[in-house]
Amino acid sequence: MFLYCYARSGKAKNTGEKLLKEAEGEWIDDMESFAAGLGTNVRRADGTVVLIMPQDLCVKILLERLYPSDVKYPVINITPDGKYAGILRAGGYNTYQILAKISSILGSTCLSGEDDLKDAAPDLMRTVMAYQMKPDSEQLLKEIAEHISNGGTVDVYSDLPLEMSEPVLDSLTYRTFLFQSNQKNELDQAYAAACEEERYSVFITCGNIRGKVTGSKALILVPRIIVAGVEVAGKADPDYAARTCRETLSNHGINPDAVVTIAVSALARESDAVKAIAEDLGCFVTFFDSRLLKAVRVPLAGGFTTEKTGADFCTAAACLASDNGKILIRRAGDRNSALVTASIKRSPVLLTE
Repeated sequence: MFLYCYARSGKAKNTGEKLLKEAEGEWIDDMESFAAGLGTNVRRADGTVVLIMPQDLCVKILLERLYPSDVKYPVINITPDGKYAGILRAGGYNTYQILAKISSILGSTCLSGEDDLKDAAPDLMRTVMAYQMKPDSEQLLKEIAEHISNGGTVDVYSDLPLEMSEPVLDSLTYRTFLFQSNQKNELDQAYAAACEEERYSVFITCGNIRGKVTGSKALILVPRIIVAGVEVAGKADPDYAARTCRETLSNHGINPDAVVTIAVSALARESDAVKAIAEDLGCFVTFFDSRLLKAVRVPLAGGFTTEKTGADFCTAAACLASDNGKILIRRAGDRNSALVTASIKRSPVLLTE
């Protein structure tokens, strides 16, 4: 560790001198020059800012000098008499170890500890239940949920929009990496890299990740947020219709486990083929009156025109059931069996509540 110490009073400077006799570091002459200098000079990877002064003054420096200057170092506060020490901002995995070393040198009482993050830890299992997420490993899900509840951090990768109710606190637990929906290869590459790491990571997607690895610390979660509008032929074989629907979704890069409901016309809800599709996907059936479906208008594909066009029944049903969500595939499949339109709800996945 390399300590950048800042103090104003004689008592505080004496405390700092005692600290720097035992630890590597240097004094900060003035905070403005220090913060400005870090923007142009090479930063030490093991650097830590140590503010030896009352806590309210430290907070003012942190908010008005260090944050605006984008200083990324951990910030530790020590009272001028050296009796108490605590973390104002963590940075990296070893901030608490640095605090422990400082406290052992000065004989200070630690006001911060590694268990502090437990009080603000989000509940991963609550999110999984809220979106009926299917994990690729139940055991790994339990391990990661326990790791988070104990104050641990995880990397979260997703090609879906994510939101956190308290980003300031939740970002201490979740380090998010977001991809566009057309960055399928990049997401697959991120997963392959994460499988080689020793730290936990979570991938939230409605797609199929290639090269799934068992035994790694990378968890795949599939939220149920996709609506499948379905049309079935009058004499469609139920088993073949179910297989057609599943294969159509998979062939278009959609994980069938992401489907939350099947949307059909009121006339089709009693069809054996529709029942077989719903049973195969493990979801409910939502139905709409044909007059309502005929009134639905959807934009033409590609976004090149504002002209509206009448929707086929499976597309209309998908739009209604997903609250006009984004259409992923439109009327694909087998005309003699089942046709599918998949639509995803536009609201982001709430990672924390």
